[in-house]
Amino acid sequence: MKLRNFLPVFFAGSFAQGAVILDSPSSGGGSQANLTMTQTFTTDALGAETQLFEIGIFAANTIGGGDSVGPFTIEIWTDLDGNAETQGLGTLVAASTNQITLANAGAQEIASFSGGILFDNTVYSLIATSGASGVPVLGRFGLNGPTAGGIFGSDGSLFEGSAQPFGNQYELAFSVTTVAPVPEPTSAILLSLSGLFLGFRRRR
Repeated sequence: MKLRNFLPVFFAGSFAQGAVILDSPSSGGGSQANLTMTQTFTTDALGAETQLFEIGIFAANTIGGGDSVGPFTIEIWTDLDGNAETQGLGTLVAASTNQITLANAGAQEIASFSGGILFDNTVYSLIATSGASGVPVLGRFGLNGPTAGGIFGSDGSLFEGSAQPFGNQYELAFSVTTVAPVPEPTSAILLSLSGLFLGFRRRR
């Protein structure tokens, strides 16, 4: 079961063509836990939209607890062993350019990214940090409840502590959006110059 089964959505934006490669919405209720959080997920075929653009996290059931609700930086890492059902951070892919605070229950907070390339059929880990990079924060996050379905199974797991998936592997309610990479200015200039040169040669 790949991510295309989790409600793919395509839209036209002013920035670039983008695709929601994962959309696991909040059930509006469900479980609540104090998590040293690592959420794994597995990509499918991404096509041209390989650059990480934004991640939305639903803040269900965060109010009323004594744990931190932010601000958090969201980081995406490769998975150490490529197994979505085990926990381990490999290489940092990207960190959000902004911090989010999960203080409003039921609201989706958006973490933005300016870089980071994802690959097809690859396991990644999502973590929230409030200090050192690569150290998941202890915080209170809303999870999808049992009635919402939403079990990743072999494609992803939500972890609490060092090794064990959180109860029944119900995932964090979140979405991952990618876009087509925009050419670097130098590359764009070279392409433009080569086009002008070819046009000049044809006119001669």
